[in-house]
Amino acid sequence: MTVTLVLALLLQLIAVLLLRVRLGKTWLQRPVTLLVLASVVYDGLSPTLMAFPSIGRWDIYRQGVHQSWINEATLIMSAGMLAFTLCYFLTHPERATAAPAPEDIRAAARVLDWRLLALACAPLAVLTYEGRGYNNGSKAIGAGAPLSSDLASTFLVTLVVLAAFSLILRRGAGWFLPVLAVQSLLLAAAGERTPVVVDAIALIVLLAHAGRRPARRQLGAAVGLTVLAVLAITGVRAEQGRAIYYRDSGLTARAVALGSGIAAAGTTSQGGPGLAAQAAVRLDGTDFAGAILQAEHLGQPRLSAGYVPESLLLAVPSAAWPSKLAHGDALNPPLLEADAFGLQQVNFLPGLAGLYAGFLTPAWLVIFLAVLGALAGRGERLLLRSRSPAALVMLAGAAIAALDYEEGLPGMLVNLRAAAVGAAVIMLAGFARRHWLAQATRADAG
Repeated sequence: MTVTLVLALLLQLIAVLLLRVRLGKTWLQRPVTLLVLASVVYDGLSPTLMAFPSIGRWDIYRQGVHQSWINEATLIMSAGMLAFTLCYFLTHPERATAAPAPEDIRAAARVLDWRLLALACAPLAVLTYEGRGYNNGSKAIGAGAPLSSDLASTFLVTLVVLAAFSLILRRGAGWFLPVLAVQSLLLAAAGERTPVVVDAIALIVLLAHAGRRPARRQLGAAVGLTVLAVLAITGVRAEQGRAIYYRDSGLTARAVALGSGIAAAGTTSQGGPGLAAQAAVRLDGTDFAGAILQAEHLGQPRLSAGYVPESLLLAVPSAAWPSKLAHGDALNPPLLEADAFGLQQVNFLPGLAGLYAGFLTPAWLVIFLAVLGALAGRGERLLLRSRSPAALVMLAGAAIAALDYEEGLPGMLVNLRAAAVGAAVIMLAGFARRHWLAQATRADAG
């Protein structure tokens, strides 16, 4: 392990310790904390594991990239996330400490009716299990994907966790593990591991903010359930590949495959990587930026910084902006950078800190992340001022967006967009209901 990598890990440790000390016991309930911890997993834990030759030799994403550039990229990204954390503190996030009032929780249980949410989930889930929804092989949200895939990719994960949260609010804490098991199965059947983990954490965060934090024993069992679901997906991919998730296989066939996948996850092909190596490779968020730094060192010019704000237009719905596809290059920064810098055409995980490495100098990248930290702090304070149904929906979206760190800022905004739509619907419905009640009251008075 080099001095550069050790320094990068030290900066990450400082950021985490500062969050724990500044925010106290509730630090893990904050979306910004979740985001920083996600960055540590992708930009700290995985590179540390990769330092072991027995694991690092399996990383296909860093082929042709010298280790020194990957270490330098890790340092730059770590410095950026520390700057993100420090500017987050400038907004005094500890002042957002609203306690859940009983009437707020009752209103949330009433307004966020799990039956309606489940009804909204059903068509998206059916489309997904038919191979026409979430994870249909492209997941190109808003950039040419079929409408069914666009809707499922945008709303399925958020609606599932909101339905689970509402059901537990209605039925009590004893339903936590059964509901989590069903939630994990529904998401695992889509074929992606990240949503299973993300929704499990988001559900716990929502319950904690509603004053219904699961007991420690329940949390331990929840970790076991989530790991089991992740291993099942890993086993299915090792045994059958991904084809079952891209065709009309149905929920039953996918559930059966997941069952057999649990057994297959414990075995590896002869001479193939073990589970630790597979996880480390898949979570490595530093290869992308490292490859770009090396290409720039070899003389490849940096791309225009103007693509950075333009890439955020991905969050604008195609229905509201018909000419959106004309900006296709800017809406997909990893592909644009891969073409410009001659990178491998593989599924890199650039992450929030590394997505714009090809557009911004290291200094400007750190400044950019610092500004994002201040904005995230302001947004989190507004979010945590109340426990209204709309605020809880936005909290779910913020938690999911933070944990989808691997997608980078545009993808995170798309995830947040789904929650914003739900919150807007709730607020409009509440306004309409109050207006109707006021009219009824005036009519009775007349």
